[in-house]
Amino acid sequence: MVTRVALAGAGRFGALHLRAFRSLPVEVVAVCDPDPARLAAVRAESGIAAGYPSLGELLAHERVDLVDIATDEASHGDLVLEAVEAGRHVFVEKPLAMDVDQAMSIQARAAGNGVHVVTGQISRFGAAYQHIRDTLDAGELGAPVNLRFRRDFSRSWFPAFGTRVHPVWESGIHDIDLAVWYAGAPCRTVYAVQRGVSGLPNPDTFAAILTFANGVVATVESAWLVPDAAPQTLRGALELDGTIEATVEVLGERGTAAYRLAHDGLAVRTDRMTAHPEHTLWPTVAGRISGALLAELGYAVDVARGARGNDVMPVEEAVEGVRIAAAIQRSAETGTPVTLRAPEERP
Repeated sequence: MVTRVALAGAGRFGALHLRAFRSLPVEVVAVCDPDPARLAAVRAESGIAAGYPSLGELLAHERVDLVDIATDEASHGDLVLEAVEAGRHVFVEKPLAMDVDQAMSIQARAAGNGVHVVTGQISRFGAAYQHIRDTLDAGELGAPVNLRFRRDFSRSWFPAFGTRVHPVWESGIHDIDLAVWYAGAPCRTVYAVQRGVSGLPNPDTFAAILTFANGVVATVESAWLVPDAAPQTLRGALELDGTIEATVEVLGERGTAAYRLAHDGLAVRTDRMTAHPEHTLWPTVAGRISGALLAELGYAVDVARGARGNDVMPVEEAVEGVRIAAAIQRSAETGTPVTLRAPEERP
């Protein structure tokens, strides 16, 4: 069965999704974007028959099974709700939303309308991250005790994000989600600090300590301060001249596990640059996009066509990630700890 897909957002990541969809049993029947030039370009490049300036107009005219949302972070919540209210399944790039109440409304409305919402927390679909989860589930590490996460990005990339969104929603949300996934319990307290050095509206770096209801403690750190001379790590389908450094450590009662996203196991050196290409996110293999991006989009397609349940990235865990991210931002801005209440405990 071919799943009919609509794409919301014709930017760089939307175009990347379209390339991945070529390897899946889908037909991308329409795309929407408010920028006419960008809309025309992606339609011409990918041969998409229909284009619209808004998702509302698209949904009013097209029969689709799955809406893929690859727009800026602040627009996610509204677009997800629009698609859910129209009775469509949704794949949305992270974060699910940037407002806790809106995220909870998405969860409720999706359940009420009998549709699934899959959030693109890409790390859950990376083989190494999944292996750590499997190792935890098998009991090889014992009960988790401490989780450590660090994710750093090139300083030169920050102007594109520092005026748009707090880094907790761009870089931190990946590791917040992994903490939720590995801890296996709701988060109860958050304390965070931040610092800005670039002069942009949002901080260049933050660090947070999370405590979970089962006693697990997680540290999440992120900085956009990697210098230009660092090795290039993104090559292939989406090539960016810069660096992502990401590490995770899981410390259990009987063992530990660790993973580093990019490392010198693969090295490319020329007179112009040194690269350590990572092969977890969206590597190109035999001319096609593979890796975690293809896996998560394939998963969303399977969920939309009823081939499997939404067990890898359930919407309630995406909502938990939004709750934690919002608490980190609030704690860092106020300098005070934040206590998270369960939804049923909220006034």
